Amino acid sequence: MSDILIIGQHGQVSTYLQREMIALDNVKVAGRDEIDLSQVDLVYSALEAIEPKLIINPAAYTAVDAAEQEREQAFAINSLAVGEIARYAKDYDVPLIHFSTDYVFTGDSDVPYSENSSVGPNGVYGQSKLEGEKAILDSGASALILRTAWVYSNHGNNFYKTMLRLSEQRTELNVVNDQIGAPTYAGSIAAVTKQLVDLILEQGGLKPEQVGVYHFTCQGQTSWAEFARAIFVENEITEMAVHGIPTSEYPTPAQRPAFSVLNTEKLLDVFDVSLPHWGTALSQCVAETRSVIDERLR
Repeated sequence: MSDILIIGQHGQVSTYLQREMIALDNVKVAGRDEIDLSQVDLVYSALEAIEPKLIINPAAYTAVDAAEQEREQAFAINSLAVGEIARYAKDYDVPLIHFSTDYVFTGDSDVPYSENSSVGPNGVYGQSKLEGEKAILDSGASALILRTAWVYSNHGNNFYKTMLRLSEQRTELNVVNDQIGAPTYAGSIAAVTKQLVDLILEQGGLKPEQVGVYHFTCQGQTSWAEFARAIFVENEITEMAVHGIPTSEYPTPAQRPAFSVLNTEKLLDVFDVSLPHWGTALSQCVAETRSVIDERLR
């Protein structure tokens, strides 16, 4: 039996959650060898074998463009398997923390989306994640659904690491400037999730009024182009010019939301916690980048 189960081992959020939870006793991380979300029929029995008292699920099919061709796999992992996790959580009265995405929205708003805003995914990835949300809500499980966006870190494949890699190869870049969102550091996600976990453990579960959907991003907003410029400035990379371009000049198989800013007031109102401003979080990520570099040089 494990008190806390983190599903997924190598993703950005899971990696930082493991670092945050390291001081807690009886935390289990289940990789694909133990819980393979693509094998939907085996998920429930895998959970029964582990017997968790609290489940955190950051695992997902996140290949946004590939999902357009791999619809069945995206829905298996992001919807059907999530339904099995929720069914277990309901049957065994286990609190569940599940991560979702801004892609559940159309992206055509000009004001931050609230949890009650109308949803309307543009592509398979967003559709599959929305169905996962619905499966949790329909199950009646005691769950927090945390919608995040523009996640980056020093781990895995993401925009931040791509910009650093390209800075070693080029002196100028074209970056989309008409998509707006809040860059969200995986370290910030993990730190605030740990606060929620501590509260759930202290309370002995989630209160009925705490259950539901929450927006879970850093504060503020910017474009991808401005975020790129900030990454270079913070990392003291001076030989790099960023040219803003419209989305129409950078076509992708899956349509990206033009506006991904999420209103996080509910999280603050209910739990009295919030993620930092995206600029503050970026500075924290850059400090981590430097510490990793320093460690390699020793």
